Amino acid sequence: MKKILPLLAFTLLAVAASAQTFNLTTPSGHVLYYSVVDEGQVNIVFHAEYPELLGGDIDVPRSVKYNGANYIVTGVADGAFANCIRIKSVTLPTTLYTIGDRAFLRCTDLRIVRLPKTLSSIGAHAFEGCTALVDVVLPNAVSEIGEYVFAGCANVRHFVLSHGLTDIPEGAFEGCTSLTDILIPEQVSTIACTSFKGYKALTVVVMLNNLPPTPGCEEPFGREVTIRVPARAFDAYKASTAWGQYTLQSL
Repeated sequence: MKKILPLLAFTLLAVAASAQTFNLTTPSGHVLYYSVVDEGQVNIVFHAEYPELLGGDIDVPRSVKYNGANYIVTGVADGAFANCIRIKSVTLPTTLYTIGDRAFLRCTDLRIVRLPKTLSSIGAHAFEGCTALVDVVLPNAVSEIGEYVFAGCANVRHFVLSHGLTDIPEGAFEGCTSLTDILIPEQVSTIACTSFKGYKALTVVVMLNNLPPTPGCEEPFGREVTIRVPARAFDAYKASTAWGQYTLQSL
């Protein structure tokens, strides 16, 4: 029992330290909250219950200093900026590699998001309902995006997807009514049935895959969409039950 109590005390202290939260003012005058997630690392956890307090152009710092300790900003926590309807733009630092679920959910005035080349994953619903968002470029290190990540981004005309992406999940671009074309990177192996549900302007899909990706249903796009594929893979797409029904063109 004597051995267990010190161990328990140490564990509780470790949990308390890892849950430490503090706030600092950025050079641009915005107050952001941070939570310690590891030694020398913090995530942004701005309290979304006060979304009206944050607006304008947010420039997230690479590192912060608190109580004499330096911390690297490595992530945006779940729901961190959800419903911050006054945010105009966000620039994320090159130290950051994760964006959590619902991180920017319904930031309806958000027009520009500058994503760092270090970013590797974006959570579910992260930018859902960002109706003012314009063209989005995913850095090549992004290998995972969550369900409905950009659903309802009605003003986005072009998405540049990352070369590291392997799957396009349910609802990822659902309701992106201004989307005119999309390029599917060569590593993508599956496209969920509702990935592009509700589009209106989409007419061209470019697929760089030599092996046709597996769709989640028989008709992932409407018949009016033209599919452009690598010339060397044209016959494979033509023979596919799902993709052979479309108008196919060689790249």
